[in-house]
Order: sequence, then structure tokens, then C-alpha cells
Amino acid sequence: MLQPTRFPDTRPSLLATLGDDPGGQSAWRDFFARYGPAIYRVARLRGLSDQDADDIVQQVMVAISSHIGDFQYDRDRGRFRHWVRTITENKIKQGGRRKELPYSEGADVEICADDRPGIEDAWKQEWQLQDILWSLDQVADDISPRRMQAFRMYALEGVPANEVARQLGMTVGHVYVTRHLVLNMVRKKVKELDGEG
Repeated sequence: MLQPTRFPDTRPSLLATLGDDPGGQSAWRDFFARYGPAIYRVARLRGLSDQDADDIVQQVMVAISSHIGDFQYDRDRGRFRHWVRTITENKIKQGGRRKELPYSEGADVEICADDRPGIEDAWKQEWQLQDILWSLDQVADDISPRRMQAFRMYALEGVPANEVARQLGMTVGHVYVTRHLVLNMVRKKVKELDGEG
């Protein structure tokens, strides 16, 4: 569930599509790919099992689909992510009351009692991770598969540059340049997302 597939072109346009056609499969796939993984990971961080976290994702998606027709996007009232977060937190709390899930009433403080990041930090980290994963997925469409493989091996998997170069028939300098290029492209895409929902 960590890898998103596609991110919508613009958040307001996706929300309009969802609101106009709640049964539209393509828009809902985009929406789920964008928000589902972060919801899932936060639920897991809150101590829910894999199955319970999946249930929370489904409950949140159902709640959003039920209310998306009434939702009016207004950036001045807050980011769309805050609405998703509120629904998710409510579902986690409701689940905790019904099933004795490990939910802590004090979880919205900066640091929880056991030194885990507080819920505010957890959400911030998950949205950032989701943005990076999406951006990396987008960058992969814009560069050659060989360069993307070099980046993944060197930057993500920790394979030494000389080994990546040997395996892919590149120079070590090309591996370094590829890492720099991809990181800059990812940073640019993440920055573009920063102003969205």
C-alpha cells in the first residue's frame, strides 16, 4: 500500500469530478491512490493491525464518497487534507470505542507517552512521504528506465556507485549525475504539490 499510482492533475478538478460523478471509477482510483496509503500508514502508526488499518481506509473512503457532493473546496477554510485527516481520526476513535483498539485520547499532543511522534507529526510525515512517493513515480515517467534503475539502486537501495555503474554499464560519474538529476526533479515536483490540497 506504500506506492501510489497516479496523482490527479489538480486537486480542485479532482474534487469536482468526484462531486459530479461519485461513481466515476477513474477519479476514485486517483483519489484512493493519493490518500489511501497515508491513511493506512497513520492508522498503523496509531497501533492498529493491518486488517484494522485497511478497514479504516475503507471507512474513510465511504465517508468521503457520501459527503463529497456537499463539499465545497475553499482554500481559505483549510486544506483538503485536513478534512481527510479529521474523518480518519474520527474513524480511528470510533473503531477504538467499538473494538478496544489501541487509541490514546492524548494522541494529539506533540509527543506521546512512549516517545513516539505525536499525531500531528505523524500526519505531517505521512503527507510528506506520500508526496515524495508520488513525485518519484512521476519522475520515473520522465527519464529513461536505466537512469531510474541507477537512481533506485544507488539512492534508495544503498548499492555502491561503482557497483551500480558496473551492473548498468555506466560510469560512476553518470551514477552521481543521475542521482543529482532525479533528486532535483523530485524536489521540484514536491514543491509544486506543496501549494495543493
